[in-house]
Amino acid sequence: MAIHRSGSIINNRYEVVQGPHEKPSLAGGMGLVYLCVDHGKDGRPVALKTFRPEYLPNREARDRFLREGTTWVQLGRHPHIVRCHEVIKGAVGSEVFFVLDLVAPAEGKRDASLRSWLISGKPLPVEQALLFALHLARGMKHATEKLPGLVHRDLKPENVLVGRDGLARITDFGLASAIQETGDQLPVADAKESEESGLGRTQLTQGVVGTPLYMAPEQWTGGELDARSDIYAYGCILFEMLAGKRVVSGNTIAEIEKAHREGRVAEISFRLLDHLGQLLQGCVKVNREERYSNWLELESEVAEAWKVVMGKEAPAAPDSSPDLPARPGRSGGPAERVAAGGSYNAMGASYFDIGKFSVARDYFEKALAIGRQEGERSLQAVALGNLGNAYWGLGDTHSAIGYHEQSLAIAREIGDRQGEGHSLGNLGNAYFLSGDVQSAIGYFEQCLAITRHIDDHQGEGVVLGNLGNAYRRLGDARRAVGYYEQRLAISREIGDRHGEGQALGDLGNAYSQLGDARRAIVYHKQSLAIAREIGDRRGEGATLGNLGTTYNQLGDVRGAIGYIEQSLAIDREIGDRHGEGNTLGNLGGAYCQLGDARGAIDYFEQSLAIAREIGDRHGEGVALGNLGSAYLQLDDARGAIGYFEQSLAIARETGARQSEGQTLCNLGVAYRRLGYTQRAIESYERSLAILREIGDVMSDASISLNLAYLYSEQGSFWEARPHAQYAQQVFSQAGHAKYAARARQLLQEIEQQMK
Repeated sequence: MAIHRSGSIINNRYEVVQGPHEKPSLAGGMGLVYLCVDHGKDGRPVALKTFRPEYLPNREARDRFLREGTTWVQLGRHPHIVRCHEVIKGAVGSEVFFVLDLVAPAEGKRDASLRSWLISGKPLPVEQALLFALHLARGMKHATEKLPGLVHRDLKPENVLVGRDGLARITDFGLASAIQETGDQLPVADAKESEESGLGRTQLTQGVVGTPLYMAPEQWTGGELDARSDIYAYGCILFEMLAGKRVVSGNTIAEIEKAHREGRVAEISFRLLDHLGQLLQGCVKVNREERYSNWLELESEVAEAWKVVMGKEAPAAPDSSPDLPARPGRSGGPAERVAAGGSYNAMGASYFDIGKFSVARDYFEKALAIGRQEGERSLQAVALGNLGNAYWGLGDTHSAIGYHEQSLAIAREIGDRQGEGHSLGNLGNAYFLSGDVQSAIGYFEQCLAITRHIDDHQGEGVVLGNLGNAYRRLGDARRAVGYYEQRLAISREIGDRHGEGQALGDLGNAYSQLGDARRAIVYHKQSLAIAREIGDRRGEGATLGNLGTTYNQLGDVRGAIGYIEQSLAIDREIGDRHGEGNTLGNLGGAYCQLGDARGAIDYFEQSLAIAREIGDRHGEGVALGNLGSAYLQLDDARGAIGYFEQSLAIARETGARQSEGQTLCNLGVAYRRLGYTQRAIESYERSLAILREIGDVMSDASISLNLAYLYSEQGSFWEARPHAQYAQQVFSQAGHAKYAARARQLLQEIEQQMK
């Protein structure tokens, strides 16, 4: 993910006017801000907030950023909160942006932050200070009413923006936590991973979360926080406005901590009226039980202070109603709710990117509910398609296909050609996962025609890659290479580094299938370099796994295990339980290759436990099948059959036709091992029928070879010969010299016997 320069266009809509490369104050902590013109809304000025490219690999950073988006969207519109209009996902790659109100600074101020109003030794006029204090209390009152239990955790002058209209607005909910909703502690970094240094900057060190100069005593100890913790920070800000100095002093974080925890706050100047002094003291008491208990109470106290000090009633709160009327029982107007639905879709897609499929599903369901409530068919179509992808990630192929079919129907109903193309591509992916490769190709080809008709180059690249995967599954790796090379060219042309990395990895897999492992390794290493450059940790883990598979092909099983273990470490780091389960299965396969079936069983059992934990029925079936293969290696054919039968039941339940065919083949091997020749033949024949039906040529050839051996052993050479001939032809065309030679030798033996 590159820094966007002035004049560049984000998502074909937002033109960057100024970015962090030109104005360092637009970069802070983990975030970047772009000042933009929204060409989709009559050129309105907006700020786009995203996270730094270097933090893309940090799962906790991305997760916190997405939670910030959730909080901001749920807060809706209020005059004293910087509004988040929506959350959008970048058109290319894994970027996510918050589309925020752009608050222009007041005349003569260097920026819009309250900090630019505060000059050491120069208090603000009392009226101005109390006005800002009212604004902040009203903004936080709204926030805690919308999200009961919300704690901002980082109120400070830098997170208060004052516009030319004179209104103060609270911003930056990156550390906010809605206690009643999450009930957990915010993950924090280690001491050496502080976001920034400095007493006035946000700290995420050794369990301390917040900005030292404004942190309540309980915040330093990592204790439970509530509204009173934010009220303490509010008191620090109010004191700074009224007194022209900070409420505590010290040269180090340790000194600042001691001052807060021991109540060594600066003496409240005698010049301040008693009522203001009482107001301040009610905010910054060490014992939070002695502070104001909530924002409603505090707003009332500030309004009373205004009345006493200014001799008139406090200004009334501005109207905060949305542009359009809300429907009964719902907050915000229809347009606002539809925008929130779009934001939930974007956040769900980002959670999908980091492998949190169940969390992604929950966001997509929220988006779908809003789409249905508001009768917004376009939103419904997108949410249904995303739900299909989430269930695809969870291994539930049947549900995935159902959601994608609903999405496709709506896209056609409303004439959304791009949405129709996406739905067709998604259906292709779901059928591909189920093992029905021929049906998948049909959907992919329809999708490709649409992407070319509407000039959707990124979509064209994606579906070309999918077609390559389908033909590679069918054993036609050379044809797959052609599709991958087309995707690579498109990705490079449009600057899609993520797509480029995927295409290179796919080329590596294709050349591995063609038996050119050395060339495959070159492609995988290029793919790995891109994944690391753009912070695609999932892609990095997958590529390391592919490198392991390729080194295994070269006979370097120990080297393969090293790569697979690196892949496993990444899966665990980013919390990708789905990927972790798959990688554990690959490790088990490598140990089987070493002849260590007992060690393999341990990995397969871990993989099975994860699949069951996350509800991945497809993964559960694969793990059970792997366990069966390991027990076969231990010559426990009866134990193997038990696992294969469980795997077969899941394959049929989830519609995974390829898995069904392969498991029937494995059952045939087990029956053959026990001497049940007729049962073995029946299992092989049923397997062959399924794999030919779905067009899995390579698996078809393998089973044909097994059947040829079995018929040959029985003396049924007329039945054996066509199977041996077919296997030799397929393996020769696919470049699998070892298996082609084995089939050729068997065919020669059969023909000799037939003479």
